[in-house]
Amino acid sequence: MDLGLKDRVALVGASSQGLGRAIAKSLAREGAKIAICSRNSTTLEATRQALEVETNAKVISVVADLSLKQDIEKLLGTVQAELGAIDILVNNTGNPPAGRLMDLAESDWEQAYQLVLMSAIRLIKGVIPSMRERRWGRVINIATSAVEQPRGDLLISTTFRSGLAAFSRAIAADLAHHNVLIHTVCPGVIGTDAMLNLAKNMANTEGITVENAEEKLTFGIPMGRMGEPEEIANLVTCLASDKLNYMTGQTITMDGGKLTVPLKSAYADASRKIKDD
Repeated sequence: MDLGLKDRVALVGASSQGLGRAIAKSLAREGAKIAICSRNSTTLEATRQALEVETNAKVISVVADLSLKQDIEKLLGTVQAELGAIDILVNNTGNPPAGRLMDLAESDWEQAYQLVLMSAIRLIKGVIPSMRERRWGRVINIATSAVEQPRGDLLISTTFRSGLAAFSRAIAADLAHHNVLIHTVCPGVIGTDAMLNLAKNMANTEGITVENAEEKLTFGIPMGRMGEPEEIANLVTCLASDKLNYMTGQTITMDGGKLTVPLKSAYADASRKIKDD
């Protein structure tokens, strides 16, 4: 199926590894020209070279800290100068610190505000004028399933990524008339390198096998497994295409069905699991 993405210019945030890399690769395979960015220049350049070999697409890399306004301005200027006007923007960032209310310092909140929320707002404001003028644009935000099921132990991420989803829905109607569509994708437990390393660290700390650690991380997920980064990337690529033109402003959760489990049932299952252990 031709998704209509050949020669479209896509900018993917935090894309040297993990979900960002998978999304960049998926878009590149559909013929898009790709701009990737990260703070780590060594990893970023290695990823750029690998993506070009794997996809035969045009890929550029820009070192940027998305929490800094000046880096975002440099990023946008570089992409537009080297690839042209941006058609597809994927707002993706690293995760802010985990923790509950009394565990978090004010500096944690301020840094995450700039990284998670303000980076997306600045990037969106930077690409929207050109998208409206050309009457074609796609913006996809990568959030978390905690948007739909808030978590007290991931309070910062829950707060700012929920704010990003609300922001996107609020501006969707104004953009729709110009054929600029915006969505928020909320992944659950996804088997990125970071998540797999978490399982290994958990196994070492608790004296259990890696398989047992992964079972704990996926407990309560009806499909009984982690999602694959490529599965998130496939969804993002479809949303960026010409095949889903009659929807915008949506918050879409991909979590293996976890949100379908009633909270009361989930708590009961968790309690039984703790007693069994």
